[in-house]
Amino acid sequence: DPDVLVGILDSWAEQRKEARVLIVLDVSDSMGDPAGNGTTKLDLAQQAAIDALDQFKDTDEVGLWVFSTDLIGGDDPNYREVIPVAPIGTQRAALEAGIAEQFPQNGTPLYDVTKKSYETMLASYDEEKINAVVFLTDGVNDDGVFDDDNQQFTDVINELQAGSEGATSRPVRVFTISYGGGADVVTLRAIAEATSAAHYDASDPASINQVFT
Repeated sequence: DPDVLVGILDSWAEQRKEARVLIVLDVSDSMGDPAGNGTTKLDLAQQAAIDALDQFKDTDEVGLWVFSTDLIGGDDPNYREVIPVAPIGTQRAALEAGIAEQFPQNGTPLYDVTKKSYETMLASYDEEKINAVVFLTDGVNDDGVFDDDNQQFTDVINELQAGSEGATSRPVRVFTISYGGGADVVTLRAIAEATSAAHYDASDPASINQVFT
């Protein structure tokens, strides 16, 4: 029953702790692939992400990164901070515009950006809030260097696991979304599990709205 679902979501939003969430959106070239009805995968992901913003309370803190290789406009060629993490009530329109203005670009530095987004949220950790990364990608690690992929994977999983264990841990949950048929589901599931988070499968791009919900 859709009305029951809406009621549950509204109740959850009111009762849960406030959240700090960094949305990390893949803008690699494959995000420009057709998704049907004249849309691309990026078109559908953008609309779903914008729609999902309505589920945040004004006091929740939300920011946006995009990632691909050889990006311009920032200090790091693998990602760009579009909107910093801050109360969404002060920047909801800016977040919507920041998501909407993206376009497909180059490669997919999956491991590097997973690590950096996690470390960024850990450095600004707030123990009073839910601290999380929502990481969406449609590909596999493709940063232009092929002989270090296994080591990169091992390093990022070890770091995520170490930060999630023990009584003094500061849990930053990395929720991963494998988007489209070409996404590295095994890696994305391992990343989520390393932080006691969840992995979501949007192998059919048309399902991305339900996945974000």
